[in-house]
Amino acid sequence: MGKAPCELYDMHCHLDFSPEGPAVAREAAALGITAFSTTVEPERYPLAAERFADCPNVRVGLGFHPWWEKADEVSGLSSQLALFEELAPDARFIGEVGLDFSARSPAPESVQTAVFRRILQAADAPSAAGPKLLSIHAIRSASAVLDCLDALGTLKRHQAIFHWFSCSSGELSRAVKAGCFFSVGPLMLRSRRGREYARSIPLSRLLLETDEPAEGDASWTATDWHAELMQALRIIAELRGMEAAALGETIAKTSARLLAR
Repeated sequence: MGKAPCELYDMHCHLDFSPEGPAVAREAAALGITAFSTTVEPERYPLAAERFADCPNVRVGLGFHPWWEKADEVSGLSSQLALFEELAPDARFIGEVGLDFSARSPAPESVQTAVFRRILQAADAPSAAGPKLLSIHAIRSASAVLDCLDALGTLKRHQAIFHWFSCSSGELSRAVKAGCFFSVGPLMLRSRRGREYARSIPLSRLLLETDEPAEGDASWTATDWHAELMQALRIIAELRGMEAAALGETIAKTSARLLAR
């Protein structure tokens, strides 16, 4: 494999979904790729952290994705929350967490909001991990997410990334003013709104992502990964009237700062 022309940071991916995740991560390191790999359930976090312990280019996030919150499984939901609260104080990286008010999410808005508030409170527990970095899912819910962040003072102590932002321009402006970051990838760039947001997000808050691989996908390779990040970088650079190398360098500096241990 050839060496990447610049450092590349994937600020929202799911390496634990790949049966070959650690091998892909090691190959990606040779291509200059560093990753914030998010999990979707608290019980998956310890195993993912163990699997990638020997991959210094991977930061594993403790997550509880709203799609995995099932209101009809109260005991399971309670045990997962309890586990999240147990693990959160020592987790420097939190994600994927958030709210999804689309029809796809199985839990009612009220349940999701209550869970998200507890997630934020747990992430804020005093610990040696210091300030946290959160990767946030917000589908038709950015205002509700920001309301929770504001109410709990999360952004006064921690930093948050909105992954694949798709809500209104007014909500985008509010998130920018709140100090949030935004990860953008090929999937977001397929839509007109996504491209417009990639053009307008302040450069100092702009990050790359892939949201890959799909769960169970053993065919996804480090070469695929590199190609997707470069595709996003080139599209964003064109949208912003910049050279891809210059844009990549700026994004890499921001990403490295956010991922510093």
